[in-house]
Amino acid sequence: MVSLYNASIPMMIKYLGNLKLILTKAEKHCVDKGLDPQEIIKFRLIEDMRRSAISPSPYSDTYSLDYQVQSCSNTAKFMATRLGKQEDVFFADDETTFPQLQSRVDRTVDILKAIPPESFEGKEDAEVILESKMGNFKFTGYTYAIQYACPNFHFHLGSAYCILRHLGVPLGAFDYLDSQKDLFIKVDKASS
Repeated sequence: MVSLYNASIPMMIKYLGNLKLILTKAEKHCVDKGLDPQEIIKFRLIEDMRRSAISPSPYSDTYSLDYQVQSCSNTAKFMATRLGKQEDVFFADDETTFPQLQSRVDRTVDILKAIPPESFEGKEDAEVILESKMGNFKFTGYTYAIQYACPNFHFHLGSAYCILRHLGVPLGAFDYLDSQKDLFIKVDKASS
């Protein structure tokens, strides 16, 4: 069986690296097209993106690109706090430029790389409480990591990708999946 650490942390490190490269392409797109980066950073796909099936939101925050990047970061670093019992590192969620968002991704990767794999051992059945604006929710270590944190991470990464693609940033599936060119290894023919 794959450990909780191996099923989550290396994946998040890899895809945060992909996110950084996607943000780099978005920044270059702004320069190449003479676009205001703020129009991309503050763009959201639809006005009501802050609604939730659990609890419609009474506040006016938006699910803009910066929020998507911050949510990827928070989901990843909270894994370190909630399962790896690492001290939480506070990020103010106040990034307003592409370099600031890229720096946040780098800082998140540094946090994840510092997690000892053994800190996740035996945590499959540990109680994890998620405190949020929508209420408090109880998980096991397994359901938190595999059924909440990893899918939530990809939800926000996918939303960031879709925002940028919608705005014309030249991205493809390989930018999302393999920006670092370490997943798809081309071979001459399939082995039998």
